[in-house]
Amino acid sequence: MSPARSDATATLRGSAVGALSAGLAVAAHGAGGGGFPASAALTLLLFACCGVGAITANVPARFHSKSALLGALGLGQVAGHLTLTATAHVHAAIPAAAMLLAHAAATVVCALLIASAEQLYRSLVHVWRVVLRGEPRPVAVDAAPHHPAPRENPIDALLRASISRRGPPVLV
Repeated sequence: MSPARSDATATLRGSAVGALSAGLAVAAHGAGGGGFPASAALTLLLFACCGVGAITANVPARFHSKSALLGALGLGQVAGHLTLTATAHVHAAIPAAAMLLAHAAATVVCALLIASAEQLYRSLVHVWRVVLRGEPRPVAVDAAPHHPAPRENPIDALLRASISRRGPPVLV
């Protein structure tokens, strides 16, 4: 039985970390001079990055921070690099400076993208839930429009106040 997650973005975070770790490991290796892997290496890379994404998705919500996201993406980059190195790959286990910089830049950029996507996802899910649930919203009551009385002549007002409206009794 899986523990209940209080964060609605846990699945999004795990999926994004797994997918971006795999894609960026290949891209960073290519940009860093490591070449592009064959299909067997890609298969192992996908399994490793799916594992990293699953672990990230099941981390309790109290550990969801930007530093934890950077750590998960860094773990994904390390897992991707080690997986690509373990297969018939061209370079040594310790990457060159250009490849390290490519991995680091990819990790930081992806962390920013995932954090932004989580924020957008939270906002959209909140709006969607409010719309679907039909939660009561405060209703603005429009008061009757106020029509100012026309400006009167002060003499007319004085005459109207001095004239009695009471008349003699009517005979029946």
